[in-house]
Amino acid sequence: MKKFILFFLVGFALISCVPKREYTQEKLQSHKEIARIYIAEGRYQDALRELTLGISTDKCDAETYNLLGIVYLNLKDYAKAEEFLNEALKLDPNFSEAYNNLGLLHLLQGRYQQAISFFEKALANPLYANAHAAKTNMAQAYYLLGDKNKALEILTALLKERPDHAQALIELGKIYLNERDLQGAEFYLKQALKLDRASSEARYYLGEVFFQQGKFDLAKELWESLIQIRPDSPWSSLAREKVFFLERLKTQKP
Repeated sequence: MKKFILFFLVGFALISCVPKREYTQEKLQSHKEIARIYIAEGRYQDALRELTLGISTDKCDAETYNLLGIVYLNLKDYAKAEEFLNEALKLDPNFSEAYNNLGLLHLLQGRYQQAISFFEKALANPLYANAHAAKTNMAQAYYLLGDKNKALEILTALLKERPDHAQALIELGKIYLNERDLQGAEFYLKQALKLDRASSEARYYLGEVFFQQGKFDLAKELWESLIQIRPDSPWSSLAREKVFFLERLKTQKP
């Protein structure tokens, strides 16, 4: 009798995630695509609504749980982010993007060694299409651990593979800025902006480079352009603080 019960339970687990009908899959894909747009625009509550509808359509889609993890990462609700990312990996143990996002979660929490282990798991899959993102994140983790040489090694090798990867250039710029090599920081951040003119992060940090070089007008111009392009982004909030500080400096001059 016990064997029969065990077989029934296993059988139930297997049929609980059977392939869905075509129209159901199309509906799910629609919810995910809309959610991605909302995430890119920073409309996280709208994204949550779409993803919740996606889960009600198909409770067995690992990508939907991964997207929920991304939303909660952005909302800084790390407990929920981890819960959904782990759920994605239960459904798909080889889901490299979920490993990368778990690494990013630990990186944001200051758990750099654990973050590296998740990035390594993401990169263990030779078919991982977003491997460049995991490598960039890993470089950041090594730098924050105090291993600058390893971080530079990863980013330099990555740019040989993907010279068009703007985020790797931004990370190099940030490292050189932090090391007080303003010339190196300016070079890499300008290269990043050539590849991605809309990058708020590159604009913000290049403005910081100009500020530290005493080029206050250039710094202000960059920060104001950032505010104009992405007025509701977190980078714009930081840029407003910098512009306000520059204005105060100007009024305090004799």
